Amino acid sequence: MQVSFLLDENISAPLADKLDKAGHDVERVVDVSELGEGVDDNTIRRYAVEEGRLIVTSDDDFVQMPADSHNGVFYVPNQSLPPHELYLIIQRVIEAFPNREAMETVTYITTDWL
Repeated sequence: MQVSFLLDENISAPLADKLDKAGHDVERVVDVSELGEGVDDNTIRRYAVEEGRLIVTSDDDFVQMPADSHNGVFYVPNQSLPPHELYLIIQRVIEAFPNREAMETVTYITTDWL
């Protein structure tokens, strides 16, 4: 299944490249003209909702947001995961969901998925 992602500024560019090459629609907060580096979380959330994007972040503020205020969050608590491993985990998580609508929650992206 193809997923539209918005990668927060704390998520590495190599992950964006891997997801893009796998056929996903990927934007990075730092590359979007309406957002950019240092933008506040609510602006990121609003943009992701407007554009139908799932947020990938290591910022636990997104975990605290009400589930009905976003289109899904992949929360990466371990920022030291290498991009290739993070990519493999995300692909496994996507395969575990029956459809995109089921992803409209907060999912912890951890090595438990491997």
